[in-house]
Amino acid sequence: MAFVIKDTKLNVAEIDIFHDEAGYAAFPTAESVAFDREKLIPIGLLSFNMFAASVDDKILIALPNLQGIPDGDYGPITYSYIGEQQGWCLDDEYANDDTLEEQDEYLDNYQQAQDEFSANQCLMRRGKKLPLITLGGQPRFGQNWASCLYNELAKNPELDHYYEVTCSLNHPEFEHMSTRDIVYVDEKDNKEYTFIGSFKDEAYLVRDSEYLGFAGEFMVFYQPQLKKVMLVAEYD
Repeated sequence: MAFVIKDTKLNVAEIDIFHDEAGYAAFPTAESVAFDREKLIPIGLLSFNMFAASVDDKILIALPNLQGIPDGDYGPITYSYIGEQQGWCLDDEYANDDTLEEQDEYLDNYQQAQDEFSANQCLMRRGKKLPLITLGGQPRFGQNWASCLYNELAKNPELDHYYEVTCSLNHPEFEHMSTRDIVYVDEKDNKEYTFIGSFKDEAYLVRDSEYLGFAGEFMVFYQPQLKKVMLVAEYD
């Protein structure tokens, strides 16, 4: 079991965030949230209570500053809140992997995007505002990123049916199925991960893409009990 389609309706409908808003701050600094500045590149700070009113966690949305991760080479990547002093840190299996090298180029690209946001309070590409992040909604299946987390489309009738329905706007069940809550269940700890949203790397690099200079997209999930964020790269 990996993805589960619930009977409940989505708590947060899909919405693009272009500026700082109540509940979301772009480009957080070490003064606003503690994190490992060598391994994590801060994208945003999100209040999780918009997804669960009883949980008041402030979640750091970040990119690991490690070679190959934005290309989708390593499947899901996780980082966790360790405590007040250390804050958010890349999980050990990635932080201690000698094959993953830190990249100065990523930091240079990120700094340009941060400077642009500081000057304009938004990110612009080709004369258009680009979302800082897209919150809520459902994770998009049928893409490369999903294969990193599951391989059950053909043997899970419920998920197979969901995919069939949501591929056609005219399907009579489209309205219902496209508004259901979908969670990821990690088989190792049997914990549900809430889909927070996604952000495109395209908006964060001043040259051609958003944050680091790749054309990919990152799906973001959160597990409140473990205080763990999971990123999965879409690498079309």
